[in-house]
Amino acid sequence: MRELLRATFDATLADLRARIDGLSADAAGEARRHAATGGNVLVIAFGKAAPAMAAALLRQLPPTQVRGLCVPAQPIAALPPLTTVVGGHPLPTAGSFAAARQALAACRAADHHDHVVFLVSGGGSALLEAPLDDRVGVDEWRHFYRALVGCGAPIDHVNRVRRRLSLVKGGRLALAAQQAAGQHTIVVKDVPGPLADVASGPTVGLPPGPDTLAADLDRFDLLPHLNPRLRERVRAGTVPALPQLPAHVTAAASFVTIADEHCVRACAARSLGAAGVLVDDTVDVDDQPVDQALDALLARLQALHARSPQRRVAVVTTGELSVPLPAAPGTGGRNQQFALAAARRIAGQPIVVLSAGTDGIDGNSPAAGAIVDGSTVARAGRAGFDVDQHLLRCDAYPLLQAIGDALSPGATGANVRDLRVLLYEV
Repeated sequence: MRELLRATFDATLADLRARIDGLSADAAGEARRHAATGGNVLVIAFGKAAPAMAAALLRQLPPTQVRGLCVPAQPIAALPPLTTVVGGHPLPTAGSFAAARQALAACRAADHHDHVVFLVSGGGSALLEAPLDDRVGVDEWRHFYRALVGCGAPIDHVNRVRRRLSLVKGGRLALAAQQAAGQHTIVVKDVPGPLADVASGPTVGLPPGPDTLAADLDRFDLLPHLNPRLRERVRAGTVPALPQLPAHVTAAASFVTIADEHCVRACAARSLGAAGVLVDDTVDVDDQPVDQALDALLARLQALHARSPQRRVAVVTTGELSVPLPAAPGTGGRNQQFALAAARRIAGQPIVVLSAGTDGIDGNSPAAGAIVDGSTVARAGRAGFDVDQHLLRCDAYPLLQAIGDALSPGATGANVRDLRVLLYEV
């Protein structure tokens, strides 16, 4: 059954790639219509799916009327007429800073002859990023990001903080392009909430609301990790509020989502169903701690097996789990942490578990996640590994890789959150 789960993951990734590569004519229609009238198109693509999305869009536009920027997570082949700047993920780099400033400059230079297309996908928060205060250095910002993404806060809280402290997020890119004839944002969605949470919403205007920045930073003990100048501004309440987009900008802006986690969940369920597996894909454990998520998913799997004891049954879900990191974490990520914790719970049972990121990368490891079964703990013990110690250190990858349970498809160029499948064999 391990082979079935690997095939299910592969089929799901293929479906995701097809959705991105086939960026629909409808999604790109506004840019094509503007170009057909003799206007120019400014393309700002950033995120893990940026190269594939940009390539699909460029196939539909006259190159002489296009300019712009592509910000991927690793070096790529040239995509003329776009300039490529490689950013950093999961932590920003000097490339991320350069990309953010180039994107802002390009947007500010756009005028009524230009239609701006933003291609936004998961990972964009780090890939296209610079702090509000330009005196904050890259190393300082990486230190803060490391604390922010590892503090265990729900993703909406993480993004709420990022929006307030960023030079480009929270509608600031859209505001920079306010002189353009129109703006169109095409999204590969990697979060469960609103579009403002994809890459922390650089093109999305938000209504005024209460200032929660200091409370959010205090709640997750993040203030000590912030650059001293920004820390003092937070304490003084002088960090600027999110910009309010002018009415003419919002009236000329449109948004479309071409892929999200629901596509992934549905594809995995179809693949398993075609193999004769009875599937429940209704469980939501998003943002839950690993043990709490395991309780819910294993309980649902056991209930499904009890109702249909003669059939293979599976629980399919998506989303991301909460994994607070220790002071000195090892090598791994939330998917491998979940898989190894699951292996401990299913030891000796006819259950197989897959947990993997659709971007092909899990945390600071080269794996996407893992496929474990009832024999994983015993095999780890025979190889000299202590499962409990590896879980405590968030160091699942060395163990899982050594015993052949790590799942390493390589970077997929897209991210629509994690896929999790629990299968009961008969």
